[in-house]
Amino acid sequence: MHALDSFFRGSRFLTAALLFLIPFFLQAENYVLINENVIDERAVVKINEMGEELFSKDNISVYAFVKKSADNASLKEYVEDITNGLKTPYVLLLMLSEDKVIDIINSPEVSGKFNKEQILSPIPSHGTIRPLLVIKKDYDGFSAAMLNGYADIVEQIAQSDNVTLSSAVGDTNRETLQYIRVVVYALFVIVFFIYIYKRVRYRHGKKQ
Repeated sequence: MHALDSFFRGSRFLTAALLFLIPFFLQAENYVLINENVIDERAVVKINEMGEELFSKDNISVYAFVKKSADNASLKEYVEDITNGLKTPYVLLLMLSEDKVIDIINSPEVSGKFNKEQILSPIPSHGTIRPLLVIKKDYDGFSAAMLNGYADIVEQIAQSDNVTLSSAVGDTNRETLQYIRVVVYALFVIVFFIYIYKRVRYRHGKKQ
């Protein structure tokens, strides 16, 4: 009888322990590896949401790594240190804000599932990261750039593998980028006309 009592008491203890530990096992992976307060917490939450859904449906991890600098380390060694601990297949969107470094690194299994050159393009009609940094080189600009770039990567991978993501930024992302494109093109036009105006005034002044 005492043995049965001990068994049930031990079972209750084991069950309670398991119930306590389950949340830790089920805790969602953090897809923002490092932030250093470079990007807004709302962007971090959205990135984690998209990363978790893509992994659950496609078994591909897309990480964001946001730091102010590489602390005087060479970029190659720095990237190797980060990616050595990542389980394949993975994609890493890297931003070093003070070093002005933006890059995308991926394991071979993910090659061809997204267009790296397009995402990193500085041209407003193509790129989804650098054009945003042209407008705002600060906290808000970094947040928008990382969120847009991350969303572009995740959505392209999902489309490549015929996966539907309910957390995708989609139309909102495109509308934001369209707004940025309009602003950038407007700035180019304004700068161009200012240049022409100054040239005309300079030539007119020389003739006098």
